[in-house]
Formats: sequence, C-alpha cells, structure tokens
Amino acid sequence: MRPIMMTASRRALTAVWALVVVALIGLAGWSHLASLIVITGGSMAPAIPVGAVIEPAEVSPDDVAPGDILTVQADNGVIVTHRVTRVLDLPEGRFFVLRGDANTTVDPELVPTRSVIGRVDGSVPYIGYVLALLSTPSGLVSMLAGLGMLLVCIWLLEDAEQDSRSGAARTGATTKATHGTPA
Repeated sequence: MRPIMMTASRRALTAVWALVVVALIGLAGWSHLASLIVITGGSMAPAIPVGAVIEPAEVSPDDVAPGDILTVQADNGVIVTHRVTRVLDLPEGRFFVLRGDANTTVDPELVPTRSVIGRVDGSVPYIGYVLALLSTPSGLVSMLAGLGMLLVCIWLLEDAEQDSRSGAARTGATTKATHGTPA
C-alpha cells in the first residue's frame, strides 16, 4: 500500500514542478514579448485590482470613447491607467478626461492623444506580483530555490519508493524460502 502512496505523491510533486517551470517560462516569454504593465495602485479597483497585469493595445484616438480604459504616460514619465469620462475636441487637438474608478474626482489635467500608450481591454489578476518578484534578484533566487526544493523532494520520494520496492522484494523472497512454495 505504501509504494502506491509514494508513487502518487511523487507524481503530484512532479506535476507541480513541471507546471511551475512551464508557467514561469511562459510568463517570462510573455512579459518580454509584450508590453505588460503591472498595476501598483488601487485607483481602478475593483475593475483592475492591485497586482494585476495589463497589456495596453494600440488604439486610434478617434476610436476612444467614454468608458474605455486608457493607459497614458504623463510628461514626467508616470504611467497611469484610468477610465475615460469625456472626450474633448479642442482647437489644439483631441484630449481625454480620465478618472480612476475608485477616485471621486477626475484627474486634474487633460490628456492629449500623444500621451496614450493604449486601450486596456482586460487584466490578469495577481500575475503582477509574480512578475514583480521575478524582477528582483532575491525574488528570482527564491523562486529557483523553491523549484530546487521541489526537485529534491521528487528525488527523495523516488529513492523511498525504490527502497520500499526492494524491501518488499526481499521480504517476499524470504517468505518463500522459509515457508516454501506449494507444488
């Protein structure tokens, strides 16, 4: 009975290890291929929670309407993701009035079309925490150490399973030798 349990444990750990490795490789590839942004503030909650990842898609300024969520970069380099409340066509060009869903007032400055990074059509919650962790040396080392520990657990379970099988084989041989085999 024990070898079956160890085999199931080993298989489960192997599956977890493989899943984590594939997920990390996929996440690393996705983050390098795409222009992912991690949401670090709560101004768009609950629509986009803190720790979510977004990928703003290019959008024509003419296609932006109130209710759309835009990611914009201010002149000082700060990136903000807020919802469009109004679209203004002024003599200087098209501008957007933005407001975070959790904010009570609109943003203090009008956003020109040149500041728009893209429109946000969806978000993936919690992935931003993993990306933030992997972007630091200590986080990367911690993740690799965790994967290493899982791999060691798998190897230890394999050794225990082999020991259990060889012990069962020796016990079976001893029983046959002692009691004899019926003819």
